[in-house]
Amino acid sequence: MNDKTKSPTKSNGRRDDQSTHMNNHANVKILFLALIAAGSCFLCVPVGRASADPFLDGQMNQIESKIGQWERDSYLIVSLTYAITVIGAVVALLQKGDSKTVKVATAALAVVSALLVPANRLFFPVDDRTYQKVAKQTRNKLDAFSYQLNQFQTLDDATKASLRKKFEGVLEDVDQLEYNTIYNGGAAAGAVTALSDVLLPSARADESADGVHPPPWAQKLPADERNMYFVGTADGKTFDEAHQNASAEARKTASGLLAKAAEASPDLARKPDLAAKIASTLANAAEIADTFTAPNPAGGYRGFVLLRLSRTAALFAAQSIFVETGVPYDKVFLESLQNDEKN
Repeated sequence: MNDKTKSPTKSNGRRDDQSTHMNNHANVKILFLALIAAGSCFLCVPVGRASADPFLDGQMNQIESKIGQWERDSYLIVSLTYAITVIGAVVALLQKGDSKTVKVATAALAVVSALLVPANRLFFPVDDRTYQKVAKQTRNKLDAFSYQLNQFQTLDDATKASLRKKFEGVLEDVDQLEYNTIYNGGAAAGAVTALSDVLLPSARADESADGVHPPPWAQKLPADERNMYFVGTADGKTFDEAHQNASAEARKTASGLLAKAAEASPDLARKPDLAAKIASTLANAAEIADTFTAPNPAGGYRGFVLLRLSRTAALFAAQSIFVETGVPYDKVFLESLQNDEKN
């Protein structure tokens, strides 16, 4: 009689254990399905391009790849957020279980959730919406240029040069957009470029020697990892003349320093004409970042001009010259344009 009364209790206990195990299995399955669904966002592959200029196609594909990376970063941030939410829900459900395995699984998931929470701030400087915004604006710029490029079935040399010059401007815009939006213009302390350091002694030498006080950027050049800076100083009888002379001096200085950088490569050192052409092209590509003109107590005016050359635009311009002249890329020089920091 006693045996008969106990058997239903044991049977019910087994059913409860089986039910709990099935529920836990289902919850874990839901978690993995959610993570798999989030991960599917990373399977997007940029589509190749084909236009009348294969070189520009390759450069545009590089921007497309960067857009894809921003979009993947955005999806990853969203996926991490959903993963934390799902893990939290699973942990809450697993807490009802009493078995040792369930407790270990609960603790492990809790640790994973705790590690994922600070991941966004640790690995990503901005949120998912900012990444999407930069990706969208960059894609709009790229699509606008691509639409214009696709109007041409063939390109003569003059048209090709004009389109490449315009694309150089697109690169500068994208570079500044990324820097200002994602990295917020935060230059690392002490990250002064070697080319900039060459300019500092001459900039400081002008300081107040004859009563003319130069602007701060002429005394200490700006420093960030995305741009190179050059300064020019010159006198003139009029305000405009001093400004024009300083601008010409800044480009002359930039050309000289870039020529030295090119000649530092053994291959380009044996091609002085090509090195000079690259230096001149890059110097002319630099944009005026700031100007300062003041009366000179000795008479006339003294002008200061600050030039800024985007490393991305400089790299593109140099690669264009190598392509046009049929000379293989000089990796030593191109790497110096991208990473011109003191050791």
